[in-house]
Amino acid sequence: MQKQLVNAEIRKEFGKNANNRLRMKGYIPAVMYSHGKTENLQILQKDFFKVFKGHVSESVLFDVNVIDNQSKSKHQVFVKDYQINPVTDEVIHLDLFKITEGEKIHTRVAVEIIGTPKGVRQGGILELVERELEIECLPAEIPEKIALDVTNLEIGDSIHVKDIPSSGSLKFLGDLEKVVVTILAPHKAEEPTPVEAVVEEAQPKAAEESKKEE
Repeated sequence: MQKQLVNAEIRKEFGKNANNRLRMKGYIPAVMYSHGKTENLQILQKDFFKVFKGHVSESVLFDVNVIDNQSKSKHQVFVKDYQINPVTDEVIHLDLFKITEGEKIHTRVAVEIIGTPKGVRQGGILELVERELEIECLPAEIPEKIALDVTNLEIGDSIHVKDIPSSGSLKFLGDLEKVVVTILAPHKAEEPTPVEAVVEEAQPKAAEESKKEE
């Protein structure tokens, strides 16, 4: 995938009011991290949304062109974290991680389900337990998604992290025994408890006694 360019400027004002003013001017306040160093930026909102149309993903690499007075510098980055306005769903802050060439990075990649499981055709329920997986790899080898073919899964079958093939520098992190997707048995209608059964049995008897009294 060809990387896109996002324009940014060095941010010189800080605080809630300053950030609100930036957003009104069409910028997103951001911080760019790299091995303990930070740079405060303001990124053009329209440029950012050209790269991320509707969904912000950690698996997408892009270039940031940082303008500081008369100087310019370009950096390859990915979104490490972000904040959303709960009312408008707009991105209101970004944490970016600057990539060092040849250095492996840690990030999270979305899981994509492919196919219809045999178990679902038999009445089972597909449950996606992990929607994202944590990985380590070289920047150039970040997959856009982790695609899982679930076609042959039957009721009771699962795919664990350790079952997912990897190639190149890609390595899955965390608990490799963790279940990513599973096919559950169909839910059975619950039988009434003894108390419920007694109540149901008592209702017709109460109705009969009421008629006798009349």
